[in-house]
Amino acid sequence: MQFLKPNDPRLREIAQKADPNSEDTQKIIKAMLKIAHGEQKGKKKPIMVGLATPQIGISKRIILVDVKADGKGKVGDPRIYINPEITWQSKRKGEWYEGCYSTGKICGIVSRPVSIRLQAFTMTPQGWKPKVERWTGYTARIFQHEIDHLNGKVFISHITNPDHLHIVEEKEFPLYRNKEAWRNWPKKAPLPLAIGNLKKV
Repeated sequence: MQFLKPNDPRLREIAQKADPNSEDTQKIIKAMLKIAHGEQKGKKKPIMVGLATPQIGISKRIILVDVKADGKGKVGDPRIYINPEITWQSKRKGEWYEGCYSTGKICGIVSRPVSIRLQAFTMTPQGWKPKVERWTGYTARIFQHEIDHLNGKVFISHITNPDHLHIVEEKEFPLYRNKEAWRNWPKKAPLPLAIGNLKKV
């Protein structure tokens, strides 16, 4: 399984519900966990804190979220969520940076609700069972970002201020997130270019 290129039309499709107990679903989950662990151990790429199946060309409603991620480099607990739905979100919003394998070098500042309530199938000692969880802060942001992928969206669709879209080279990413350098990042990405043709950036 490989990441789709930023201009791949499959990233704009709405994913279908998955059967938590099917053999195909279990194969997908194993592949996702392998990808996530491999990226987290790598030194050359940004740390992966989330993954949605459409990013790797699979139209199923499955996401992976590292619930220990803090947006500053901390990771350590990637979990799988099947058919996730946000059933409530706070009126209060906050800004933070987001990047994505599906948008190439483009990162940006996105405003999202700071708290959410989530319903999904998760793994329990009795197998895959529906569960409701509430998340706040950076973890809530990751869930919203990954569920966007299931609905054919990328984070760029939430940005209207061109100053909030940035071009960040792979080697620059540690600097970008350090001490909130992303708030005043000098390398801007033109908004029409980012939305219309990511492959040119």
